[in-house]
Amino acid sequence: MVSRRLNDNDLSTATAMALFRAHLAFAGASVWSLAEYDFEDGFYGVGCPHCHLSVTIAIGIHGRYSAHRDWDQGDIRRRPLQEADPSDLDGLAAWMHETARDLDFAQLAEGLTWLFGRAECPECASTFVIGDQYAADNEPHHSSDGPIPAGGW
Repeated sequence: MVSRRLNDNDLSTATAMALFRAHLAFAGASVWSLAEYDFEDGFYGVGCPHCHLSVTIAIGIHGRYSAHRDWDQGDIRRRPLQEADPSDLDGLAAWMHETARDLDFAQLAEGLTWLFGRAECPECASTFVIGDQYAADNEPHHSSDGPIPAGGW
């Protein structure tokens, strides 16, 4: 039902975004259902999957780059991001981009091409897909005992 309602042309922006997030949650992608999609002034923190440096990802008016965030100096050793080609996106990333485009959420659709693009670590120079690393760092961990901790709440 969520997917069908997303295709309705009579939805308000807020309702369409709520249904977009609901679809992601029902698909099991809780990290994306809860993510901030502020591509006007967005900053995302990820760990480099190779050297584990804390990397800041900027997508917005301040630029599109990866950097190390220094308390005194700000974002240092900036590296430009590599935007993903929308035709190269697959799975959930492709669905998110296509749905944002179909809903006329141009800023979201463009931002997703950067979020699912590649970043370079300013420390070790390895590259990684930003969205994959963001999901790995932020996806809630589930207990093998189920959603309720052993011993209950």
